Amino acid sequence: MIRRSRRAVLSALGLAWLLTSCSSLPQPVAQHVAPSQPGLQRPPASPSAPLGHAGFLLPGAGAGLPALAPGVPFIGHLLIAESSSHSRILEIDPSGAVTWALTTTAPPLGRPLGPPDDAFYTVDGSAIVANSEEGQEAMAVNRLTGAVIWQAGSLFRRGGDLTQFNNPDDAVPAADGSVWLADIRNCRILHLDGSTGAVMTVLGGHGCAHNPPRQFSEPNGAFPTAGGSLVVTEISGSRVTWLNADGTVRWSHRVPVGYPSDAMAYPDGSVLLTDYSSVGSVLRVGADGTVLWRYSPRGAAQLDHPSIAIPLASNRVAICDDYDNRIVIVDPTTSTVVWQWTGDATHRLLRPDGLDYRPS
Repeated sequence: MIRRSRRAVLSALGLAWLLTSCSSLPQPVAQHVAPSQPGLQRPPASPSAPLGHAGFLLPGAGAGLPALAPGVPFIGHLLIAESSSHSRILEIDPSGAVTWALTTTAPPLGRPLGPPDDAFYTVDGSAIVANSEEGQEAMAVNRLTGAVIWQAGSLFRRGGDLTQFNNPDDAVPAADGSVWLADIRNCRILHLDGSTGAVMTVLGGHGCAHNPPRQFSEPNGAFPTAGGSLVVTEISGSRVTWLNADGTVRWSHRVPVGYPSDAMAYPDGSVLLTDYSSVGSVLRVGADGTVLWRYSPRGAAQLDHPSIAIPLASNRVAICDDYDNRIVIVDPTTSTVVWQWTGDATHRLLRPDGLDYRPS
């Protein structure tokens, strides 16, 4: 999401809906994209199988995992992106131990990314994909070695062509290995080749308005589903839209939040999202627009600009509580906090902004 000037007036870009097949190019995003028929590229994954390779998940699929016993916050690992001077991505286990870390400055990178807003596992578990709104870039790194696989965008430079972004948000890997990226201020959604970072598809870009799939109004999240659909969050108008795999709109609703963020699909067809506000909340909304669950505590438990919430099991939701510098896990069946993490002696959290989960 846009962290600073959130409601800026945006100019029309005049880009068309574009589609081309995957190709390998030497420069990751500097690719000519030929127009074709609109539609989302359907991945080969089965909608009934929430797990990827070796226990990796699409965001939202964790809601289909069995309930955890009392006293068990989660099984597996959480991936946290810190969009602050720390400029790092951390992986932790249920004990709070840091099991993997990457700093997104140079060094250790040959070219810095900028402070990472988000980080997600690929479904095959081989890589981690991250993005930086401040840095105006996205990248993929090898999960085991940290080696850069590709890097796209132009560091600290905004732009509207296929080589540049303007507040890129939520570079989310799909089941087929490709990546969906919300380009907020360009009012478009980019579909990237997961192996090169090259643009394959542009959705929107015909000015900033709510008219999906031709136009989007400050999209700050485009989360793929196992069936090839796409769940899009738009800041202006507080809307969530579910696009079918053929590009048609399944449903679109205004949601009762001030600043919607990172809506993702549950296996039952509902979506989970946050209200990125000073008095924040987490909501699960049904396909008919009904609010099925809302977590909006007050007092010491109050959320301050939660950017993303992600299910870890049928009775666990992890929340990135940005301005409180913590990760909170809530049982949605009771709306009680079961675990929280603010860091350890050497990894004290500062503006955590991205969150993902793997049960392995």
